[in-house]
Amino acid sequence: MSSFASGGVSGPYEPVASADVLERAEKLIRLLRDLVRCDAVVLTAANPFALGPHDESLAADGYSEEVLGRFREDFIPETENPGFRLVRNRVREPLRWSDLARDWDVRFVATSIAEQYLVPAGFREGLSASLWLPDGSHVGAIHMNWETARAATDDRRDIVDKFSPLLAEVSNVLQPHRVLADELHGDAHVALIGNGVEQRIPGRDIGPVLRSDGRLWPLLTALPHQDGGYLWTDDAGTFHRIDLIRCAGTTVLVAERQVPAPYDLTARELQVLTLLAVGASNPKIADVLVVSRRTVSTHVEHILAKLCVASRAEAAALATREGIRLIQPGLVSRSDVPGGRRADRNGFPIPRR
Repeated sequence: MSSFASGGVSGPYEPVASADVLERAEKLIRLLRDLVRCDAVVLTAANPFALGPHDESLAADGYSEEVLGRFREDFIPETENPGFRLVRNRVREPLRWSDLARDWDVRFVATSIAEQYLVPAGFREGLSASLWLPDGSHVGAIHMNWETARAATDDRRDIVDKFSPLLAEVSNVLQPHRVLADELHGDAHVALIGNGVEQRIPGRDIGPVLRSDGRLWPLLTALPHQDGGYLWTDDAGTFHRIDLIRCAGTTVLVAERQVPAPYDLTARELQVLTLLAVGASNPKIADVLVVSRRTVSTHVEHILAKLCVASRAEAAALATREGIRLIQPGLVSRSDVPGGRRADRNGFPIPRR
């Protein structure tokens, strides 16, 4: 058996499968290939953050890079390939070329991928299956080929069918995020951000606040992609705790829950504290909030007392550590960030690399 290739995807989309997912995929595909004795196999996963339908290879063996690229490009809902269109959109079981011809009057051997790549490579039979979660989410696909048509027996097709739930579980690249969300934020609404795209985690509620059509979403996509906590207030004045966890690549897990005002701080005091956290002086805070410097001094005194700290620096450190900085457009400008560091749209310093 030739060596397996794991992971990777051509094109503008960043792969989202973790190293653990790739390792599990390779082990499962090795086992499956030993059972069905196929000559080539690839397991793909749907990239949930691609702007359009797009798969990435998790584990593959026996195919050229050109063939793998065609599998990823052609196995989409709008495919022109009649066999792939049937398997991707209508049938929830593996189908061989012979099954397509006998039961569906589809000659897969006459499709462009077969004529240009598979048949010239010596393959005389093949099988494809779309992979689905119990909730109906499409998560990937399995493709395999044989050099001898009689090798693709009914028993071997049935083995692939029995493996489909396991294959779907491995192809669900959001499963590690589900485990992380359950472990750290079991009672919160959760969502994922990747490439600026909202993605829901199967089995978890996104809630009304984290929806991409809500007021918070543009602010979330502008925050630094690092671990951290923030506060956000809705139109009714309700406080929401927003936690960010950096995952693989640029993917960020976002958790949201309603919370009382921390340390009994008022909305105005939280605004002042947020500005303190980026090193703004009292005159600068007064300018931003359009209040007098004396009013700012009074707010600062109340903040220090409520936080039980002795200095502005301690208050700023506590605000960052405990995630009680406000996400509020216009509250902090880039010019407020000390030390000449670049800031995000909300004025929070972007970490140096």
